[in-house]
Amino acid sequence: MGCCVLLIEFDSFFRRETEVTEEFVNQISNRLELYLKRRIRHLIGMEDSIYTISSWLRRASYEAAEILTICGMPGIGKTTFAKQMYMPHYHEFERNSFVKGIGRRCAQQTCLLLDLQKHLLGDILKKRKIEENNAEFCTSKVEKALTRKKTLLTLLVLDDVDNFEQQNVLIGTKCFHPGSKIILTTKDGS
Repeated sequence: MGCCVLLIEFDSFFRRETEVTEEFVNQISNRLELYLKRRIRHLIGMEDSIYTISSWLRRASYEAAEILTICGMPGIGKTTFAKQMYMPHYHEFERNSFVKGIGRRCAQQTCLLLDLQKHLLGDILKKRKIEENNAEFCTSKVEKALTRKKTLLTLLVLDDVDNFEQQNVLIGTKCFHPGSKIILTTKDGS
């Protein structure tokens, strides 16, 4: 049996032991690309939607990329539902990313879309650190990564998208590789 050594860095100063343990387990799982096929929590009245979306995620369309939009007022569980759909299926795709709280994070003056782009690009390219300081160039890199012929299937969840500008800056405006699936959650369905 082979041996594997992982270098894990995290700050445990002034933090609860449970928080440090949870972060440690999450980092190891992410590094080893482990996944647990968790049972989806019982979301009351959502059985049909769960079945439909799970079927949609499993069904590969080699003609086009497909986008699912989950819209509704704040606080009704869009993010929870999207996460519950993402977790059991993300390992079925070669590339995947869940970018949470886009609108909320961009409403803060300290947040730039560039940080979110780096997160997304790092997930897609499977790189830990992205050295990029130009939002337009980063958008171009994301577009190239998502349209590359060698990339087979990508699953993206863009949570709390406020407008098309945020979406376009994050993932660009070019076509995605056929078979890719994108789930957007938004307060505004228009």
